[in-house]
Amino acid sequence: MTRFFRQFIFVLFAVVLRWPIWMLIWLAGRSGLLKTLFLIYPTDKSECLDFCPDIKMLRDFLSGRPTPAGLIMNGWLPMGVYLVIPDQALELMLKKNRYVVERIVRRMQWIQKLAGAQTIGLAGQLGPIFEKRHGIPMVHPFYSSMDGNLFSIKTAIDHILSTAKKRPWQVSVAIVGGGELGEELQGYLTSGGYETTMVDVRYARNGDVRLSDEQAADDQLCDKSIVINLLPRGKDFMGCRLHERIPGSATVVDFSRPPIRPQDIRQKVVMGNRVQRQGIRFLMKLPGGWKGHELPACSMPSLVAALSGVMIASREQFLEIAEGLTFCTGLEERRTQLGWLRSNRWLGALDVQKTTVYDGRISCDVLPFL
Repeated sequence: MTRFFRQFIFVLFAVVLRWPIWMLIWLAGRSGLLKTLFLIYPTDKSECLDFCPDIKMLRDFLSGRPTPAGLIMNGWLPMGVYLVIPDQALELMLKKNRYVVERIVRRMQWIQKLAGAQTIGLAGQLGPIFEKRHGIPMVHPFYSSMDGNLFSIKTAIDHILSTAKKRPWQVSVAIVGGGELGEELQGYLTSGGYETTMVDVRYARNGDVRLSDEQAADDQLCDKSIVINLLPRGKDFMGCRLHERIPGSATVVDFSRPPIRPQDIRQKVVMGNRVQRQGIRFLMKLPGGWKGHELPACSMPSLVAALSGVMIASREQFLEIAEGLTFCTGLEERRTQLGWLRSNRWLGALDVQKTTVYDGRISCDVLPFL
């Protein structure tokens, strides 16, 4: 029922109300509210059905045409729009579909001008596909996913260790999947004191994944405390029987879409691709089990640049600003900022000693101002 409702809303926006929606975005942009755009895509046919009905004529019409699918909210006000295309990553990688990629870029630039947005974020593999496969540089206002992904995984692992009261050198980490993100992540974690190893895999043309050397993988995984799954889909993790190769006490930090189903393996599974910041949420919620306050890690670079008003020039600058803006892993309890509560006119008469937000409810210990 939820899928049908989303499909109905999407078709209504994409076809029937297409121009009125653009007019509303233009009006909101004139007010200065909209600061960022974020483009998402389906990883497979099932995810595509979460937005768009499986009607070939409709999908052909929407191919390469970013369509508004929801808002990015900051408190009660919209700060951006997220858009969706029906094209999958494997389709956009093909050289013959370069014209589709070019059309996406042109339309996103047009929407940016229409909305008065400062930044354009690209989900998942879109940035690397645009830049590596088609030679379209990822320069301002476009922001790729890499820095947000690194931040999300690192903060998730830091949180796991903090909860277990351990230090980085007391655990061993395996990265499964490799690629550009795996290489960057290995260097980033190593610089933070983690002992890491990379488990190599092979990708077939049909999208299947296999371990490069099963015996070597068994030796690498047999004693690992944390396994970071960078394989594209959760079923790839299961197909490589990785859950049989790692200790039952290990924690799997999953970065795949669709994700690993926790009930299918004995190890603890946590999502490594989700971050949060007080007040920011996606409306409508992203399909696929996302909670309202969870933000895709790949949206972080464009959000950080938009919120700070700074053109991010380096990873170091991004990390410093992201920490200053109090982004954190989606695994943490959502905690309000003391300063935010004191400045809030409804709570300004209270001196808040401790405040925690659980699913939108505020629980706090307070003392009146003296």
